[in-house]
Amino acid sequence: MKTLRIVALCVVGLVLALQTGAVSAAELVYGSWPPAGEYLNRVALPKAFAGIAKDTNGAITWKLVPGGQLADPKATYQAASDGLIQAGLGISTYVPSLTPSMTTIYSYVVFGNDVVAATGAALETMTLHCPSCLAEFKKANLVPLAGWTTSAYMLACREPVKSLADLKGKRVRGTGGSADLLSMAGAVPIAATLPEAVNLLQRGGMDCQFGVNTWLKVFGYADFAKYLTDYPLGITGPAVGLMMNRDAWKKFTPEQKKIHMKYAAQISASLAIGQFIDENEDILKDLIKEKGVQVIQASDPKDFEALTEKFDKAQREKLIADAKKFGVADPGAILDAYAAGVKKWSGLSKGIGRDIDKFTDAIWTEIYSKVDPEKL
Repeated sequence: MKTLRIVALCVVGLVLALQTGAVSAAELVYGSWPPAGEYLNRVALPKAFAGIAKDTNGAITWKLVPGGQLADPKATYQAASDGLIQAGLGISTYVPSLTPSMTTIYSYVVFGNDVVAATGAALETMTLHCPSCLAEFKKANLVPLAGWTTSAYMLACREPVKSLADLKGKRVRGTGGSADLLSMAGAVPIAATLPEAVNLLQRGGMDCQFGVNTWLKVFGYADFAKYLTDYPLGITGPAVGLMMNRDAWKKFTPEQKKIHMKYAAQISASLAIGQFIDENEDILKDLIKEKGVQVIQASDPKDFEALTEKFDKAQREKLIADAKKFGVADPGAILDAYAAGVKKWSGLSKGIGRDIDKFTDAIWTEIYSKVDPEKL
């Protein structure tokens, strides 16, 4: 195993040297698996990393390596834990046994489409009200910073889906709570990662992608799934946007840790509003014009409404049972904190609107200002 670890480190060093230039001793590596043109890599991380470099007077700089060159979505956890990369993007439902408490939060489907409220609630729950979440990341030698939810998921399919009857038997990408919702609707959930879903759609091994408009563009789903059912089916998250190697984190001074928390707030707000509200709307307009995507109206919206109501009543019990199988001591308390957070942030979101700076300030005030960096 030691020999394999050395070989892996050499490979990573070679990739970085060839593709991005030699990495200096003061430079940390963020291995990002989404494509280079995705909002996280194109907008949010470059801005945050520039700010970190400035605020630390150049003592800490980050090198962004996008497109899964260093680790895929599942391997990112191990790569960040081992220090092959110093940070990456974490989706807990891809590794539910590693971070089951976080998976409980991510799997809770929030209905409606208030991305600001869901993001604030999910990030606050993860950071302030879920000791077992932090313990699981600590055990994995990771530090969870930054987090956001998506906008409400919708179905994008190879053929029009107007009703639940049309959805029955369809093979649809879905993980966590989304998979449970799809099962209740009569679909067949497929636990593929976002990059894996591309080939499945292309080959006909999957009928629908369950997600958001931005993914239709950045992952290329719109080349194969051109029928978007216009009915929101719930928000999930948080993705952990700055999932750091704990050994690297420990080397920071207290001030450097606070600087990273400051930009974690900015990244979270930027993804929630910039990508999953503003860009999500703009991309759909482009896809309709450029890719021939068609928005399909539900023939009977009441059927979908009944499905979401039925699922919402049942999901708590199911999530608690699933979490206990993985050894989570009190998953009910985690879900209660999240539900309370959604109510709290629903009020705050009215004053935030679509202002990224206001949301950044609110995340700092309500969450990160209350955190002892040494206890993360």
